[in-house]
Amino acid sequence: MKATVYDRASYQVTRREYTDEGFLRVPGRVARTGIQEYLASELGLDGKPSDIIRVYRAPDQVFDAASLASYEGADVTINHPKGLVNSKNYKAVSVGVVRGSGRQDGDFVQADLIVKDADAIAAIESGKCELSAGYTAVYEKVAGTTEDGESYDYIQRDIRINHVALVDRARAGASARVFDQKPGDKPMTHKVVLDSGRSVEVQDEATAALVSDTIERLKAQAAEAQAKADKAQATADAAQEQVEELKAKTSDEAIQSAVAAVIKCSENARKIAGKSFSCDSISPLGIMRAALAVARPKVEWADKSDAYVEAAFDAQMEKAEDEEDEKETGDAAVSQQHAQLAQDAATVTKTEDAKPSAFEAYKQKLANAHKGV
Repeated sequence: MKATVYDRASYQVTRREYTDEGFLRVPGRVARTGIQEYLASELGLDGKPSDIIRVYRAPDQVFDAASLASYEGADVTINHPKGLVNSKNYKAVSVGVVRGSGRQDGDFVQADLIVKDADAIAAIESGKCELSAGYTAVYEKVAGTTEDGESYDYIQRDIRINHVALVDRARAGASARVFDQKPGDKPMTHKVVLDSGRSVEVQDEATAALVSDTIERLKAQAAEAQAKADKAQATADAAQEQVEELKAKTSDEAIQSAVAAVIKCSENARKIAGKSFSCDSISPLGIMRAALAVARPKVEWADKSDAYVEAAFDAQMEKAEDEEDEKETGDAAVSQQHAQLAQDAATVTKTEDAKPSAFEAYKQKLANAHKGV
């Protein structure tokens, strides 16, 4: 993968010189080795654009002969142009040039700049003194750890310089100027803004850079710690809510209500599926599905929604109750008929009992014979 990025590094200048034409000649540190942090969007990587990618700039790559040679003739710009400097935008963005190749200076690359544009020189004299190299490079996804114990995600290779930009703030975070103080001049001071908002003046630029970097690092650590604390609190709150919900579900009242619902549903289910129906489920919906499967076996009740099952169960219950009412009405009519028949039979029997038998009638006839019939 090849991408265009902007690397920033501060430096301490050893000499400044103005030519008869008014140009500013000044050496500066323009790149360094070690770990550099980039946004994923700067490297064109997949994933979240805001992800921080740690890239290792190994000494053998930063100080590679071909890479150092690519500094010669590179343009100097104010801030970074959109993309690389080329023949189409050169006149609009270039304010100077790099003289000669880059050279190793400890962990840094030092190069000599000629700044020709008056506005750019004025910007330097007003404090726009940090440098940022714009280049192309190949990024190899290799996770590892440096000798100093710093971890990285990628290794940067084949670094080729396109331009060097004057910027307000370097990627390394230090505040160093491109020109030094002249002998006899008032010692240069560096303003450091503390985390509280107060500012202090520091003469030693290395100390100023260290303080600024420390503050930024502490801010980042504080933000990370706060994020972890917020996440832990959110997890604790969710767990507490779950505990409260479980307590509510396991209270005596809730259990009694649940048991009553299961008993009631089981009674209704036997009206639908028959008195011999039984179900191991302790869920009313589970009992409903099982009963409906017996009453209406052609339907795939497992695929039906809860609302559908409840509605179907209610409808089946109404049907069963109607049938039960009809049966009770019929049974009452039959019982009434039986009672009427029994009453009629009793009446007939009593009437027959009131009539004299044939023998008694004959006896009565003989008893009345003398009366002359």
